[in-house]
Amino acid sequence: MLLGFKRRFAPFVEGGSKTHTIRRKKRYPPKAGDTCHCYVDPRQKTMRLLGRFRCTAVQDITICLTGIPEEPLGVLIDSEPLSPDEVDQLFYRDGFRDLTRGPHQPMRQAAEFWANAEFPFHGDLVHWEFKDAARPASSATEKKSVAAEFQRLVPSARNAVFYDGTENA
Repeated sequence: MLLGFKRRFAPFVEGGSKTHTIRRKKRYPPKAGDTCHCYVDPRQKTMRLLGRFRCTAVQDITICLTGIPEEPLGVLIDSEPLSPDEVDQLFYRDGFRDLTRGPHQPMRQAAEFWANAEFPFHGDLVHWEFKDAARPASSATEKKSVAAEFQRLVPSARNAVFYDGTENA
């Protein structure tokens, strides 16, 4: 499965501290055992492979607005509600890491990030296993195989320019 990330989340995926992502439900849902092909800036000239990781689990997630300014989001994972502290931990691990503005900042940052979403949000919480060896290699041969794999996954990517300036012709 191809997973695209905003630049703000890329260091966390590469460093291994972000090992899950929240995605809307898909027609063909991801499943444990799939390979997560993680990219930053997908389908852009600045696209770069962050790593390939094995999907270890997929859980149902529901995110809703609580109406409480201090704790703006409520979360259920596999129909089990999380406490506000657990919601903070979830969003911290998801990449919302500014802790300088008081309690429940990860939750508040996530609420700002999701401000234009329709609530309640029903999606998948996709987990993967981080392995440093799954990060992209720098050899020209491996870069060409990355380009070929991306072309196979996204046929419309012909003539894409990859993060190192090489072209996928």
